Amino acid sequence: MEERIQIKEVARDKVEEVLALIWEVFQEFVAKDYTEEGKETFYQQFICGERFRDKIKEGRETVYGAYIKEQLIGVLSISNNHTISCAFVKGIYHRRGIGRKLFERVLKELKERGATEVTLNASPYAVDFYHHIGFQDIEKQTSYKGIVYTPMRLQLEREVS
Repeated sequence: MEERIQIKEVARDKVEEVLALIWEVFQEFVAKDYTEEGKETFYQQFICGERFRDKIKEGRETVYGAYIKEQLIGVLSISNNHTISCAFVKGIYHRRGIGRKLFERVLKELKERGATEVTLNASPYAVDFYHHIGFQDIEKQTSYKGIVYTPMRLQLEREVS
């Protein structure tokens, strides 16, 4: 029996659950491509740092979650300037269309708000997925404090009414 996946905005007071999922998936899939400095930088900036946490709590970063029943199985966070900060799905749910569903929901809302593009910095692990859903590289792979990424952009087409 196929489990029903619900995509919805995550309540701001659930930030610790979001960060726990991000850290779990990061360690399992992304960390292997990072230096020790990169792993530490990611941990400090996203997991235990106050800046990212405050952006979520203050509504400057919106987090969407993929749920099966009430269990959070994936997240996608996007800033007010249409930059995706984090997109992670638990490993046992990979290749089930959950990441795509998260993106479809967010991109639909952005189009409705008149956004013309979305940007992100893709980890080496996620580059193929982002290419598959339409993102294009805007620069070559680079690194910052050990975090390896490829800057990407997706041009949004306006909905025709």
